[in-house]
Amino acid sequence: MADLPGIATLPALASERLLPVTPPLEEVLPQRGVQRGSSVLVTGRSPGVTALALELLVGVSTSGSWCAVAGFPDLGLVSASERGLDLSRLLLVPFPGTRERWPQVVAALFDAVDAVLVVPPASLRPADARKLAARARDRRSVLFLLDKQASWPGPVDLRCTVASSKWNGLGSGHGLLRQCSLELEVSGRGAAARPRQVPVLLSA
Repeated sequence: MADLPGIATLPALASERLLPVTPPLEEVLPQRGVQRGSSVLVTGRSPGVTALALELLVGVSTSGSWCAVAGFPDLGLVSASERGLDLSRLLLVPFPGTRERWPQVVAALFDAVDAVLVVPPASLRPADARKLAARARDRRSVLFLLDKQASWPGPVDLRCTVASSKWNGLGSGHGLLRQCSLELEVSGRGAAARPRQVPVLLSA
């Protein structure tokens, strides 16, 4: 319905503009959440990169939103569930198809979910990367990119680079992994324009 003349449009509520994240990431991200319609690159050569990408999805799924993971056949569902990911609100597409079909399959997911985590192929064309980011923006979803090589050929709104990680809890041949300590660099556009390095402690 068109806006009536002379009546101001109410500003969008924060809950409508942002997808929530878990408490450890609230202290790290510029808006204490993830902007709908944005693209977020999670990168770095540290083993903690995957843990960070899954942590971003945890906040989405536990808030009642649906999410999807595409191009990640090695995803451990038991591990993801133990991290807090709601598997009942998760769509899995381990093999999105050929180079030609991959962008189409991933783009279709934005019609059904609020966030899509993808592991992009190295051969992805810049034009396809731009189209996927535009599709997420049009659908007010979030495109999460788990790209350890930082080979994503398109722009992103937020870049989270894991400089180092350390798992805590194991003793000499015994114990359980309890925490993952990350050194994270956050940069991007808008509120994230000034890069900053912050420590992050994730529960295992």
